[in-house]
Amino acid sequence: MLKVSNETKVGVLAAIAITLLILGFNLLKGKSLFSTSKKIYAVYTQVNGLQPSATVQVNGLVVGSVSNLEIMDKNAGRILVELRITKKIDIPQNSVARISSDLLGTKTVQIDFGNANVYLQSGDTIYAAVDGSITDALKEQLNPLVKKLEGTLGSVDSVLTTVNSIFDPATKGNLRDAIAHLNTTMSNFTRTSASLNNMLDPQHGNVKATFDNLEALTANLKNNNDKITAILGNAEKTTAALANGELDKTLAELHQLSTRLNETIAKLNSSDGTVGLMLNDKKVYDNLQNSLGNLNKLLEDLRVNPKRYVHFSLFGKKAKVQPIPSDTAKAL
Repeated sequence: MLKVSNETKVGVLAAIAITLLILGFNLLKGKSLFSTSKKIYAVYTQVNGLQPSATVQVNGLVVGSVSNLEIMDKNAGRILVELRITKKIDIPQNSVARISSDLLGTKTVQIDFGNANVYLQSGDTIYAAVDGSITDALKEQLNPLVKKLEGTLGSVDSVLTTVNSIFDPATKGNLRDAIAHLNTTMSNFTRTSASLNNMLDPQHGNVKATFDNLEALTANLKNNNDKITAILGNAEKTTAALANGELDKTLAELHQLSTRLNETIAKLNSSDGTVGLMLNDKKVYDNLQNSLGNLNKLLEDLRVNPKRYVHFSLFGKKAKVQPIPSDTAKAL
């Protein structure tokens, strides 16, 4: 039986370890020694933090990886990136390899297919492009806001300066007085609100009493609806009777009566007629008064001395004449 020495065993294990190390290193760099792949190249002015073993994707599908990055000049103005495509896909010549990043900052190479009918072969160069990072996008979005904020802060500073210049000690005192008056006003408003709440109390408020009275009034009107209807009917009949009656004829007769009455009063005021003379002539009045006085004396004498005017005696005795009471009164 062949005996293997310890040195041989150590050598074999070392070779296996070195092989595994090389395979692992290549795998970490995105290289595969057991699969066929296609190498294409892209030249960037900046790689935006792209590292070897970064994935190469087409429409979100991983089709390869970045195998190497090399500087093409001393100023690092051009960087050659080697892309190893492991999937069997045809890439049109006018496609673009864009370096992009996700929200976590992971860099990938996205290949946007073109519409050419000629495809890239191993060793060809693809067009390169770099998407702006999220930070750059945020900067682009925030720069206008920062400028506006600076302008706003400047305006606020100017306003505060103006307010500080306006609020001198006298103004501050007035402001304190105004706040004190405002507190008083708010207290009054609180009391007014409490009064309103009492008025609007659904159980004992004045508004409830008013609505109760209104309800009673409407109920009374409802109960007397027939009477009100009858009154309105009578009023309508009365107005119809007045409208249909000979109101114009009555007014004309009243006008004629007024005219005649005015004429009669005018005749009474004039001295042409007997009644006018009696009313307006003082002599006629005096004569009438004297005649009435004499008539009264005659009637009185007739009452006192009737035998003077009607003499009748069986014995022929002459009656004694009595004085008239009115003459006696005048003598006294």
